[in-house]
Amino acid sequence: MIWASKINKVRTLALLLTFLGIGVMYFGFVWPGWMVFFLFLGILVIFSSVGLYFWIGILSLQAVQVECPKCGRMTKILGKVDQCPYCKVYLSLDPAHAPKDSTSSANAVSGSETESSESAT
Repeated sequence: MIWASKINKVRTLALLLTFLGIGVMYFGFVWPGWMVFFLFLGILVIFSSVGLYFWIGILSLQAVQVECPKCGRMTKILGKVDQCPYCKVYLSLDPAHAPKDSTSSANAVSGSETESSESAT
C-alpha cells in the first residue's frame, strides 16, 4: 500500500471494498436475470466496508498519539510497532520492539572524537 500506518491501510481497504461493492452491483446490468442477487451482494460488500470504517474509527480513538522523532509530526500508534505515515520510520512504545537505529554509530563517532581530544591533551 501507499501509506505506511496501520490505520491508513485499513481505511484504504475499506475504500476499496466500497468501490468493489459498487462494481458488483453493476454486474446486475450485465446479467439482468441476476440483478437482485448482485444488488444484495453489492450491498453486503458495502455494509462490510461501513463496518470496517466504524471498527477502525473506534481503534483510532483509542490509539496512542505520539510525536515522530524523525519528522516531528503527531501520529497514532496501533499495536506494539507501527510506522509514521509521513516519513515511514518505525515507531514503538516498547523498547524491546524498537527498531535498530544508527545511535550506536553516532555514539562511536562521538566516542572517537572524545578519545582523540583526550589524547591531544
